[in-house]
Amino acid sequence: MCAEKGLLTLLENFGHVAECECGTIHVSVGPVSVALDSQALRRLHGMLGSAIERLDHKAEELLRREPLLTHSSHLALRKVVKIKH
Repeated sequence: MCAEKGLLTLLENFGHVAECECGTIHVSVGPVSVALDSQALRRLHGMLGSAIERLDHKAEELLRREPLLTHSSHLALRKVVKIKH
């Protein structure tokens, strides 16, 4: 393990990112720690950003979809399911 040069960021009770004297970046989240160079850190940032965008897009699509029964409550749907069984 390298000697720590400086703490880049810290999120209490979640994780931190620290830079070592040799230029290695240590990303720790909970019990998991990953050592990266600066280019790999940038690629990780891009990958996580893409994942977040996809999650947001999926959430927006779900909100835009029309409900199955437009003028009924969840109780009415439950009643229909009971009749089918």
